[in-house]
Amino acid sequence: MKKIVKKYKLTDTEGQEEDAIRYWASKSIKKRIDAMEQIIENYYALKGLHIHEQRLQRIFKITKL
Repeated sequence: MKKIVKKYKLTDTEGQEEDAIRYWASKSIKKRIDAMEQIIENYYALKGLHIHEQRLQRIFKITKL
């Protein structure tokens, strides 16, 4: 794996965004999805939540016809 280090000025947000877009555009969809899943898992771990416990609630209402 080729490692690349780039230095930016703190005010050069456009250059950082362009490089980030180029980087992720060069990756396969599988790698992008894996990265997003990892980010989500890290987010839930930082919040102290378990990813498998967070689910949508289903609400049913029984009505007479």
